Amino acid sequence: MVSDKIGSEKSARIAGFADRLSAGFWPAVVFLGLYFVISIAIRVALPNGLSLDEAEQSLFSQYWLLGYGPQPPFFNWVQNAAVGLMGISLFSLALPKFLILFLAYVFYGMAGWELRRSPVLVAFAMLALVTLPQVSVMPQLDLTHTVAVLMAASLFLYGLCRVLQRADWQGYAILGLAIGIGTISKYNFVLLPASAVLAVFCDRQWRPKLFHPLVLLSFAVSIAIVLPHALWLLDNLDLATRGTMTKMVEANAPHGVVRIIKAFGSLIAACLAFGALCVVALSIAFRRDVRSAASASDRWTRLFGLMMLFSLAGVVLVILVAGTTKITERWLDPYLLVLPLYLLLKLEKAGADLQGGFRRLLPFLIVVMVVSLLPSPVRTLGAAFGGPVYRTNMPFADLGEVIRKEDHPAAILARGMHLAGNMRLQFPGVPVINTDSPDKGIAIADIRPPVLVIEVPSDKDAADKAVDLRGTPSELGLTASESRTVVLPYRFGGDRKMSFRYLWLR
Repeated sequence: MVSDKIGSEKSARIAGFADRLSAGFWPAVVFLGLYFVISIAIRVALPNGLSLDEAEQSLFSQYWLLGYGPQPPFFNWVQNAAVGLMGISLFSLALPKFLILFLAYVFYGMAGWELRRSPVLVAFAMLALVTLPQVSVMPQLDLTHTVAVLMAASLFLYGLCRVLQRADWQGYAILGLAIGIGTISKYNFVLLPASAVLAVFCDRQWRPKLFHPLVLLSFAVSIAIVLPHALWLLDNLDLATRGTMTKMVEANAPHGVVRIIKAFGSLIAACLAFGALCVVALSIAFRRDVRSAASASDRWTRLFGLMMLFSLAGVVLVILVAGTTKITERWLDPYLLVLPLYLLLKLEKAGADLQGGFRRLLPFLIVVMVVSLLPSPVRTLGAAFGGPVYRTNMPFADLGEVIRKEDHPAAILARGMHLAGNMRLQFPGVPVINTDSPDKGIAIADIRPPVLVIEVPSDKDAADKAVDLRGTPSELGLTASESRTVVLPYRFGGDRKMSFRYLWLR
């Protein structure tokens, strides 16, 4: 009897919390805002060894360029603005990513609100996004440009829903803003507005929206955002596409029909990895309504369904034309992001009790949110218990202390993007150049002594090999000191240690 009473009280508390959270847009916003504050706090509390994406952002935040390489520059520009305002730190590196991701949830909820549906559907759709691993788990581990495209896709959905509901100038301006931001976040974003145009065209009543004079406003806003980078892209097309195509085509890939079959298998696997958890979770929460929801439909579900279908058809076209063999779920982010909203709309149309389903599913959603916060600290702290060491375990803070005891560099030449980005974090205000790719915003000829030249020696390097100075021109007229190797323990790494080799140019 006592256990039954405790269980019923617990269920009542959960139901009460679910009812408060499902009251509409703002309770969900506040709840998610707290979640992302915790996300930032966890990242700042971890050791300051940077991930690959963080190191890239750290290094590139030294200068403003119209393009930085294979990835479009939108996230770089946001990151540079944050570093310019706050200086380089773990906080200024974490804040833009999680703020942008938070806005993705917010714009998603605003899209649901534009549909004039129940408040619970809006809150449910926002929180259901956590069932997409690309939106919940993966950004906690890394990702930068992908986070930006998630926000742009949500903003596009909001602008699209607003235009189809009331066709005001703000809606068309939002569409242009989203298209511009999305295009300079990830190039594959362009398939999303293209698929939306086709989907809207299929609806006779909505079709005139495509020919409204305010469409010109969308074009003007998007072109104004994209044009500066587009001009850079004309002269750097090979640089901007080489890395992406290399990732999409595997080495020694088969040819002909076998290649196409392999690519389609990769696409199917990516779709399942992206949305399977969402589909399964909602199916369990609404198991009595799944069959009727499958056949339920209205204008909005047809629109969103066609958008996903046309987007995936575009991916198929890329497979056939470009010879792609490898599709990852990350590339499907802008196309399938609408999936939770689409499924909830079908459930609502089928007469499902969304309030009851939200109560049943909320504990699971909270568990997913908690679990998504764990990989980074678990991986980092797990090294203390014999687990592998990760980049966050690397002892860059200790390295900085060792170097500062010798001298304070006026410039740093670091071998490799990851090392260069970490040195930038350890020595704010000191120009850092990646000697493996020095053709960015700082000219080696402009640096002044003392110059620190540093590398992480590979296992193939001989113990007495000098630091690689291929990126240092002889016309600097500086004298190199003897190279020194320092070995430091990994953070939480037990007896495992990491070697650094460096010298000074004076």
